Amino acid sequence: MSWTTPKTDWTVGELVAPSDMNAVGENLAVLKNPAMAVYTTTADINAHTNSEFADMDSTNLNLAITTAGGNVLAHFDGVMVRGSRDTESCLDIAVDGVRIGGDQGLMRVKVEDEYISQSFTRVIQNLSAGTHTFKLQWKNPNNVLLYAGAQFWVREI
Repeated sequence: MSWTTPKTDWTVGELVAPSDMNAVGENLAVLKNPAMAVYTTTADINAHTNSEFADMDSTNLNLAITTAGGNVLAHFDGVMVRGSRDTESCLDIAVDGVRIGGDQGLMRVKVEDEYISQSFTRVIQNLSAGTHTFKLQWKNPNNVLLYAGAQFWVREI
């Protein structure tokens, strides 16, 4: 089921047709169940990206949803462990192949402790209607491990 642009050119005395009411019902169903994709990692992921951003997991942390156009909410949470002392890690999202963060992505953290919990939520605005792909990306100058149980999701809002 997809969004139907509502009729706005009504005239005085025009009767409501069954197709008009069906479109309203379908639009309500779309609003109740917005496009969403979720993936929870089932295995540890090891970073070997050096100084360039790369997909964390190009198969599983690669989510696609078909939107009516507008805004999407994206979220990531997980626990990382450093591969060496004072390891920095940067996280970002690529939307349709284009990263949305700056040089250091959406989040830059220094993994000083052995384990550190990471999370962010981001509103991605003004996407066109259609199918969009969201890839979780990172860059790490040193080895960093993401533990199983991390979650990445996107949802049309």
